[in-house]
Amino acid sequence: MITLKSFERTPSLAELKVSYRRGRPRDGKQGRTPFFVASSQGCAEYLRQLWDDDTIELREEFVLLCLSGSHEVLGWVKLHTGGFNHAAVDLRLVLGVALQTASSSVIVAHNHPSGSLTPSPEDRALTRRLAEACELVGVRFLDHVIVTRDASYSFADNGKW
Repeated sequence: MITLKSFERTPSLAELKVSYRRGRPRDGKQGRTPFFVASSQGCAEYLRQLWDDDTIELREEFVLLCLSGSHEVLGWVKLHTGGFNHAAVDLRLVLGVALQTASSSVIVAHNHPSGSLTPSPEDRALTRRLAEACELVGVRFLDHVIVTRDASYSFADNGKW
């Protein structure tokens, strides 16, 4: 017979509180205009607006776009900020936000301060892990985009996962 040990205090779970911005970034309007992702180029233009012009070439940042079933941007959040060439990404946070916002699909993005669009081996491995993890929980992983000040690289367009 298996019995459960009693605890002196009830174990509690940490709660993830999500605060994210909805609609088009920096539109200056009270009511935000919905944005629908229709292509990787349109997505890259949207994403580029999320970066501060003063820091896009200084430090690496990782962004999650949460999307509805019709690919409307429900919101976005900068999940991780790193150094000159690396931002550690925790898959649990990506999935936690996607699930808590009831996202049908997600797109992730990060910038390369160096200006290079070539994905690193770490970028490729992260993309595979994210795609696999999203599949397990029923969230469609649409793309991983690398953004620089003037250009972008889409893993989906290049069939890299």
